[in-house]
Amino acid sequence: MQSLQILFTLIGVAIVAYLVLKNYNPIFIFFFSGIIFLMSAYYLSGVPIPSSVKHTEATFLSNIMDSFVFISDTFKKNLAGVGLIIMSVAGFAALMKHINASAKLAYLANKPLAKVKNKYLVLSGTFVVGMALKIVISSYAGLLILLLACIYPVLLALKIRPITAVSVLSLIALDYGPKDGNSINMAEMVGQKDNVIGLFLNYQIYSVIAYVVLIAVLIPFYFSFMDKRDRIKGINNEEVEIPKIENPQCPTYYIFLPWLPIVFLFVAYFLQVKLDVITANFISIAIVFILEYARHRNAKKLGEDMVVIIKAMADIFISVVSIIIAASVFAEGIKALGGIGIVANAISSMGASAVILSIALLSFIVYFASVIMGSGIAAFNAFGRLAPDIAAKLHIEPIVLVLPIEIASCLGRAASPIAGGILVLAGFSKISPIAIVKRTTPLLLVAMLVNIIVAWSFTW
Repeated sequence: MQSLQILFTLIGVAIVAYLVLKNYNPIFIFFFSGIIFLMSAYYLSGVPIPSSVKHTEATFLSNIMDSFVFISDTFKKNLAGVGLIIMSVAGFAALMKHINASAKLAYLANKPLAKVKNKYLVLSGTFVVGMALKIVISSYAGLLILLLACIYPVLLALKIRPITAVSVLSLIALDYGPKDGNSINMAEMVGQKDNVIGLFLNYQIYSVIAYVVLIAVLIPFYFSFMDKRDRIKGINNEEVEIPKIENPQCPTYYIFLPWLPIVFLFVAYFLQVKLDVITANFISIAIVFILEYARHRNAKKLGEDMVVIIKAMADIFISVVSIIIAASVFAEGIKALGGIGIVANAISSMGASAVILSIALLSFIVYFASVIMGSGIAAFNAFGRLAPDIAAKLHIEPIVLVLPIEIASCLGRAASPIAGGILVLAGFSKISPIAIVKRTTPLLLVAMLVNIIVAWSFTW
């Protein structure tokens, strides 16, 4: 029976991966496959379908109803929790973009880079600056668009090749920090949704620092070697048109506004004041509205700003929150099939090597799933929700297993030629997305190994 459960689980995952590769909508696939898996698990092994409705006797019709009740319950839970948090973050980020505050921040952040003489050190500095900005500009594609406008022209003016410049920008990949959607989702997965700051300071920051230091050190050596190799092959003679750098129109002090929610959350954490991410974002929005009114003396503009916020919240629901909900249904279905649990039990009995093996296996599964899907969020939610149960069997904290999966989903997205951020870079620089990911994949794989080691170190 156990071998059948493992077989059905593998077949289920393989079919879903195949359909996603064939460009079927992942939200639909996750919902549909989740229902099929839940129903199949009930008739194969008697696993009850999670539902808030209780029946005196289970029938085929009641099981179908329970499946849809489970979807309804999942919507309610996520919309009232992690979904609303992510939507509030997206709303504030859209407001920062609308008033040019985030663009001004990126514009001024690149100024010191122009003073560095060694162009490969400039690339390392660009990477570090970009990763620092990532804590306040959480969208991967959104941050890359800003950097293309503000920093990319500086890199070209320093005689850095376009393929090298966009490859380095693509490495600014990790989603981290207390207002990032993946981090918020991770906290909810491990049962600490009100402790995003604590998880960041105690766990996530170490993975991020390890990644930043590693890549910043490797960039000068790796990209100088790649440029030299191309020069020998005679493919280092691109004619480059340097884009114009424009100073965004807003007061200089607006560069501090994107940091407001972060500051509020950290201050509240250290003062031991209860403050959630949603409230921090709405307080920040209110402060920005006051400043915008003082600047423009136009109440109608505030109404336009509010529309920007609401539209961004709607867009993030379509692109992110809906995937989280659908992936939750898929993950519950995969869990019900039983194959994952059987494999986890087998691995947990392997002794000291069980933890590192589990971290590595799940991390690389999520990495390659992100490459295939072009979405780190979809892969992270599909498999990350299975991790806490596996962590319990290994007798480790859930965050030890969920964190490396979250990091792996970001690295896999950066290695995907169909990821939104990579397509933005490719379109702007007129370089094939395949060429970009081929150049960065060796660095991303090294980063994967470091990610696994850092996660494993939490168990020492």
